[in-house]
Amino acid sequence: MENIRIVKVASDREYTVGSFLPGEPQYMDREYVFNYIPEELQGCAHIRTCGNDKLLPETESCFTIETEREVDVYILYPDKQPVIPAWLKDFERLRMNVTRADSRADNLKGYFTLYKKHFPAGNITLCGNSPLEMLAKPWYVSTGGINYCMYSVAVK
Repeated sequence: MENIRIVKVASDREYTVGSFLPGEPQYMDREYVFNYIPEELQGCAHIRTCGNDKLLPETESCFTIETEREVDVYILYPDKQPVIPAWLKDFERLRMNVTRADSRADNLKGYFTLYKKHFPAGNITLCGNSPLEMLAKPWYVSTGGINYCMYSVAVK
């Protein structure tokens, strides 16, 4: 984790770098903890984002990290969200998932699909969580995206 540094967070909320392990917290501002993480990703760096940043538009910068060497970035995007952000379409969708301790199969709460992209050393900027299609729905914005989640990031 010493080779990853958080450079900027658009919301000015605190994001930290931790370990991607079962039992570890997912967000800075929520009590959710990971339950299942694919073995090949366990122990890599985990960027703890803030759940309250979930309404940032897909077209705006969310945060930037700096890496000392080339890395694979894994986005944990919530399965419950019916639309993915346009920027995430540049990532490879993997046949791997992550779950939280509160996961529920009946409504997909706490289920996340992994998306992967390789980056060279240097700055990596990731954009906002909410697709414009979802932000165009008045109920989504007025409820603060209730029952939907912010993405998380693992770096290997």
